[in-house]
Amino acid sequence: GGIFVAAYVLLTMFPALGSSSREESEEAKAEEAPAERDFTVAQLGAVGKGERLLVAVKKVVFDVSSNREMYGEEGPYAMFAGTDCSYCLAKMSFESGDLNRGYDDLSHGELETLDEWFDKFKHVKRYPVAGRLSTPPFFESLTLSELAEMHASARTPPHRVHPPLLLGVASKVYDVAYGGYDHYGPDGPYHRFCGRDASRALAKMSFDPADLDDPSIDDLDPTQSKTLHDWVALFDKKYPVVATLVP
Repeated sequence: GGIFVAAYVLLTMFPALGSSSREESEEAKAEEAPAERDFTVAQLGAVGKGERLLVAVKKVVFDVSSNREMYGEEGPYAMFAGTDCSYCLAKMSFESGDLNRGYDDLSHGELETLDEWFDKFKHVKRYPVAGRLSTPPFFESLTLSELAEMHASARTPPHRVHPPLLLGVASKVYDVAYGGYDHYGPDGPYHRFCGRDASRALAKMSFDPADLDDPSIDDLDPTQSKTLHDWVALFDKKYPVVATLVP
């Protein structure tokens, strides 16, 4: 029936390794690839099916852009781009409902199938690793002192590339390590905004310690208020909210 045809296609259409020149070209691309980063499911879907084709298998995000004929818009695996397709690979499924699905309930045999696919991505095709897929924990609320303490004690969790980078803006706390580590990490130009309510500093585009240490925004002028609004819109688009910031 159709399910066996789909399974046959999934198993047999995996492209063979190319020539040495193609391998050298792919190695060169891998060397130029962006540094590994953390992805949420939403971020993976937003950036993983355009110029870059990204696929997550067992929480590892692979860059399959070199195989656009398979994972591109017209390819047989197009539905996998920008998703965690682990469950689909394990079950030999092309059902959209099986994308971005957990795989704790797979049978032993299905887990072995998933491991075989992972080995193909990592060791046979040698797709570059673009990062890790995870879901940040959500805290109902954080005070300023709790935010500062969590930032100071942050460690890299399992299935993460970087430790959390928590930043407060307008009553929200974002984990800007999800895609923003170069800017907000220890060596980044905006690291000093992390672990605090940066609303005032961002609104005034200021690195002045007086603004960094002062979360008040009641006295902002209209231009500064507009700037703060624009920052919030940008953060909402780019980073996951992990808590509500309370006094």
